[in-house]
Amino acid sequence: MSIEAPRAKQPKRERGKQRVAALLDAGAALFAEKGYEAATMTEIAQRAGASIGSLYQFFPSKDALAEALFNRYVERMGLVLDGIAGRAAGLRPAQLADLLVDLMLDMRADRDVAMTLLNSVAAVVESRKPPRYMVRSHVAAVLRAAKPGMSDEQSLASATVVTQFIKTVPVLAEAEEHGGQGFVQEARRMLTLYLERILDT
Repeated sequence: MSIEAPRAKQPKRERGKQRVAALLDAGAALFAEKGYEAATMTEIAQRAGASIGSLYQFFPSKDALAEALFNRYVERMGLVLDGIAGRAAGLRPAQLADLLVDLMLDMRADRDVAMTLLNSVAAVVESRKPPRYMVRSHVAAVLRAAKPGMSDEQSLASATVVTQFIKTVPVLAEAEEHGGQGFVQEARRMLTLYLERILDT
């Protein structure tokens, strides 16, 4: 019989929500700076300007904090993708490609922390499949909004390709920062070509 690890506590009041957001931001910053193993709960509380008791009140373990950070990244992705879906019907493939690439550039810091956590935290690795499929389903909704009448099966298949492709955007952006040229722009062109093929046929 396995014992489930303690989960993060959801705050009910606005003040608690603000405190949790500050704790998550502090955790993300320290995990990015020092790595998951080296960052301590005491440092996270200090960075957030909170007591260690307050941190443990909402996150009973470092794993619980890490899982909450990963889930926040996925939820933010979903919200932005929902916004894109709401606009997709009037967009050309190039405009849609730009929005998807820009999303990954804007979410780069959150994504980097999420990837660090996936490589370090067993609890996050165990829970990664449902969020990954959630992002794919949001992308599928974007594609169906852009092309009404697209079947669920086709949209999910194409969303798998698009999701895997846009995951490379932060890597390409980092390569540009280290002397590469035009990688992100090339990604925009390649995604546009793919979207033209699936949306204009």
